[in-house]
Amino acid sequence: MTAKPAGRASILVIDDDISIGVFFAELFAGQYDVTVANSGEEGFRRFQEAEPQVVLLDVRLPDISGVDVLERIKKTSPPHPSVIMITANRDVESAVRAMKLGAFDYLLKPFGSNEELAVVVEKAVDDRRLRVEVRTLRHEVQQFYSPDNLIGKSPLMKSVQDRIEKVLDNDITVLIRGDSGTGKEMVARAIHYGSRRADRPFVTLNCAAIPENLLENELFGHEKGAFTGAIQFRKGKFETADTGTLFLDEIGALDYNLQAKLLRALQEREVERVGGTRPITVDVRIISATSRNLEEALRQGKFRDDLFYRINVMTITIPPLRDRREDIPLLANHFLKKHAPRLGREAHEFSQAAMQKLLGYSWPGNVRELEHTIERAIIYSEGALVLPDFIELTEIAAASGAAAAASDACGAPMSSLDVAEKTAVQDALNRTACNISRAAEILGITRKTLRAKMVKYGIQKGTETGSAEPSA
Repeated sequence: MTAKPAGRASILVIDDDISIGVFFAELFAGQYDVTVANSGEEGFRRFQEAEPQVVLLDVRLPDISGVDVLERIKKTSPPHPSVIMITANRDVESAVRAMKLGAFDYLLKPFGSNEELAVVVEKAVDDRRLRVEVRTLRHEVQQFYSPDNLIGKSPLMKSVQDRIEKVLDNDITVLIRGDSGTGKEMVARAIHYGSRRADRPFVTLNCAAIPENLLENELFGHEKGAFTGAIQFRKGKFETADTGTLFLDEIGALDYNLQAKLLRALQEREVERVGGTRPITVDVRIISATSRNLEEALRQGKFRDDLFYRINVMTITIPPLRDRREDIPLLANHFLKKHAPRLGREAHEFSQAAMQKLLGYSWPGNVRELEHTIERAIIYSEGALVLPDFIELTEIAAASGAAAAASDACGAPMSSLDVAEKTAVQDALNRTACNISRAAEILGITRKTLRAKMVKYGIQKGTETGSAEPSA
């Protein structure tokens, strides 16, 4: 088979009337590659060989019907061609049946003007091209959010990945727990795109971001005239997510009265729009997430226990970044490679002191804060290396994070003054790439005093130095 010019679509005409094939071949000469077949069996064979973007298929063929050929085409691996049925008036019923089976359109004999035919075929070509693009993009999204792409080699993250694997081949309801910024939505997407619903909708709703009086409308939609301004009906998140996954972020913020309606939707698998009178069946997998203590909300009567047990069939808890520091280098390098090209910078590596600075911070904002910090560092960078001075950390968060877990080299609790002193020592060492002389000068103390404080607070001197220091 000769190679066709790049970008030119191919069309297969299946019609026992030879003149029809000749007509389309002449009409689209120079615009499309046209192949002609005069029977159903020959047409299906040519389809398998040529893989055309569009098929013009007569309903009546001498061996098998055009509808049978269409069914066989639809059973092959996608992406399928856009199929246009050709029919006489007496066969319109068959053409309608073909449309229900997935045909793109149908043409009545005798045909209209050449311009009308050209428009129909062009739309069919565009339809096939768009379906291929959507399929490609969906595949890329699935690969991007694959559970295998969750970054982390720590035992805690391995546990998270193992639990994700256990919920991929079923529709079990999942509750994802973790502090803000730990990546709860990323885990939810990994579950969705690793499941059998991967090519169906993934719909999100942040329950804490929507005003209480609008949440019911967001979840269940409304009928026309349900309230002032409701000039037409609107689907809610449940209907939009039908056959797919609905991710309810910060479900702990949901109003108590609305929790009962959500529970009914989960139990009955049906919703009722605001202002509506009929239930609408939905097939939706629910994944919820929260950074709140739901058990405490239960004790306070702010969260329904029946809803809690309904959404908490399987729990996945994402650890805070401070509890998996061994993952920080992996994440930092991932964000560096991700953002440096986008920001037009050459940076592709962290200095040892810069990485130590990242490792020494408590990251109260977790992975989200780390990513934003790396983006800022990239902006400040002027060469291939990210230096510690480029890494801006939130001082209040750093101090509070250090105070929460601060202890001296012997493990004894530290006073707030000691915490501040340790932070100052670490900062000076980071700023000078662990050069003792320069760090002592910044702090206004002797090298001997600085070394004593490093021993006191268990601070290890890195191997990287800015310049050779004199021996003590």
